[in-house]
Amino acid sequence: MKILKAIFTFFSVTLAGMFGGQKEKGARRFGIPSIAALTGWESWGWKVLFYLLLIPVLCMGYGHNSIFMKLLNNDTLVRMVYGATLGLPFFGFGVRRGAIACAVLLVAFLVRAGSAGQVWGMDILIEDIVRYGALAILIILNNLTVRKS
Repeated sequence: MKILKAIFTFFSVTLAGMFGGQKEKGARRFGIPSIAALTGWESWGWKVLFYLLLIPVLCMGYGHNSIFMKLLNNDTLVRMVYGATLGLPFFGFGVRRGAIACAVLLVAFLVRAGSAGQVWGMDILIEDIVRYGALAILIILNNLTVRKS
């Protein structure tokens, strides 16, 4: 059952990230935190509410009109800060988990790659797969490695 939940989490978070970037922003902003909370409930209980802290970060975005771009005015720096900021909710699960998430997402958001084609009128962006796939893997590992105290 855990493997099915992990597969569902990976594909749904990655697809929500891609779809939210090209079509409906709400899929990314609210879909990813909701999926994380729903798939982590069995492991973390009420602590999954930390995943909902992803909502304000995902709403900030990292594009040309984003809050980070207005403050930093450098695309590479914006992507680094955005990626690291996206890892902050993981600190609610532990300092090490938060530090790892910030570092992994900082690197993942630095990836720049092209399209692998189109499906349903959307580009299959390799960088989105890397970015939101990394976030999905962090969520999966976080939910699978709970220490019961």
